[in-house]
Amino acid sequence: MKVGVVFGISELANPKAFEKKTSEFLMKLANEFEIEGGVFVSSKSETREVDFKDVDVIVLYPLTGGTENPLKEFAYYRKPIILFGDPFNNSIAAAIELREYFRERLIPATLVKSFDELKAAILGYEDMGEILGKFLNLRLGLIGRTSVWLINEKFELPYVHISLKKFYEYYESTTEAEGWKVVEEIIAKAKEIKEPQREDLVKAGRIYVALKKIVEDYNLDGFAIGCFEMLTKLKATPCLSLAIFNAEGIPAACEGELNSLLGMALIRKFFDKPAFMGNIADYGDDHIILAHCTAPLIGGYILRSHFESGMGVGVAVSLPKGKASLLKIRGRKAVVADVEVLEQEMSEHRCRTQMKLKITEAKDFIDGTLGNHHLLAYVDSEELADLLSELGFEVMLY
Repeated sequence: MKVGVVFGISELANPKAFEKKTSEFLMKLANEFEIEGGVFVSSKSETREVDFKDVDVIVLYPLTGGTENPLKEFAYYRKPIILFGDPFNNSIAAAIELREYFRERLIPATLVKSFDELKAAILGYEDMGEILGKFLNLRLGLIGRTSVWLINEKFELPYVHISLKKFYEYYESTTEAEGWKVVEEIIAKAKEIKEPQREDLVKAGRIYVALKKIVEDYNLDGFAIGCFEMLTKLKATPCLSLAIFNAEGIPAACEGELNSLLGMALIRKFFDKPAFMGNIADYGDDHIILAHCTAPLIGGYILRSHFESGMGVGVAVSLPKGKASLLKIRGRKAVVADVEVLEQEMSEHRCRTQMKLKITEAKDFIDGTLGNHHLLAYVDSEELADLLSELGFEVMLY
């Protein structure tokens, strides 16, 4: 284990007063682990002189209060953090404040105040190295903007932002022949094609080709796209392309929602399953209806238009029946429910894919959940909740 160490000290304090303490700390730690850093920082500019790209764990020791702002900069590295605090000079107070800052950004962070606790925490993170690496190294993209009606969207993780202008450049570089090639097999397997015409299908294929090139060029593990803006520019939507991506193993969320994208990416990364991102359209005592115009193509499907606009190509997918989980993430909080997929609904007054889910105490779930969009995935709810807890989420399991 390579451990990065940084000491935070207030600009008002005298570093010489802490030299003996920090020297003994480093010597003791170096007897157990490979050490990187070991420097004092008092300002943001000093943190830039430290390079922790190759360490496994970062230990931050605020020697005094007033060190929160420089030490928080180490969130940049997306590494597990151990905060060492002692009973003097407001050290523990600063450590607690920093711990919450890192946790809000879903960076595992632990507070310790003895060397034995520190050693145990480092070894604990070593045991979780593989699972944390998969999570902390996710490279997610946002194409365009998050839809303005997602008023509860809270996302503190780093992501790659790609403008819709850049997307249109990729789109214009595609050809109708490329677009048609993408959708030929999709058309052949469809149970029915209702509203979409050939022009709509070609545009849907070209959108897929453009997005595929973006995923490759920006090295993305998944992406969310602000889709409604396309209605004005292209008279098209990415519903079909997102359905294809999610079936192929690339998490793709609509409406630019990064929280849903994160959930999709975790489900794909750790369970190798796709997720259906849907609106809660209705509920009763023991059921919920989830609906959206895009869903992974893992069941029989009809090609429709996008519900609200009547444009583009949406999908009405009959998702498989059986046991599944419902997930909602917002920030560091997550809600997970055990559900059973019962049947497809076919109302003309809802988004195109509509699935009825059996859930115990549906009204309690609706009362306790964290916002609209939910993810339906064919994974065990307790396993999903346990994973999220290990990754640092506050989980409510229904």
